[in-house]
Amino acid sequence: MKRFFAAALAAVVLPASAQAALVINVAQVGTSVIFTGSGSFNTAGLTQYSPSQPFQSSPGVNPSYSLNVGVSAPISIFTGLTGKALGTFANFTSASAATGDAFGLNYGLNGINVPVNYISGTQLAGTATFLNQTIAGLHLTAGSYVFSSSSANDTLTINVGPLAAVPEPATWAMMVGGFGLLGAAMRRRKVGVRFA
Repeated sequence: MKRFFAAALAAVVLPASAQAALVINVAQVGTSVIFTGSGSFNTAGLTQYSPSQPFQSSPGVNPSYSLNVGVSAPISIFTGLTGKALGTFANFTSASAATGDAFGLNYGLNGINVPVNYISGTQLAGTATFLNQTIAGLHLTAGSYVFSSSSANDTLTINVGPLAAVPEPATWAMMVGGFGLLGAAMRRRKVGVRFA
């Protein structure tokens, strides 16, 4: 029984091995909306969309078609992702400012935008800032959106707005330990029945 509790506690407290992933967080900061993206993506198993000329990325958002961070630059699109739209249809809204690598989601082509000549698994980081905007004004719906490749190589996660808080591992450990102690106390407790 002690081994079971030790194994359960270790599973909660020790971090799991992390899969490489690309994450873009969308947050309301005062009167602005800021997109912050970082991570890497494994493009193996995806199909590179090959138009006659490379696309030019533009930092901005259209919730039913694309979301991009980073400075405007030529990009490649790799198709083969699945996931649901980030919000309702709206015109493309350009970012007021941007920094870093050009990358993002191309929902219209079920793909991921990455810099031209991107080497699979290379780290990316970029931002896009929308001054005097709100998340609702950009027609985005709060939530966590995960786009994965059909070959399950990697994921692109877009977190929009405040999400439900997830307890820290230490909190889970204390909670599991508390339930364990409560169960042990109940098990050892002897109930005496008295009759009058």
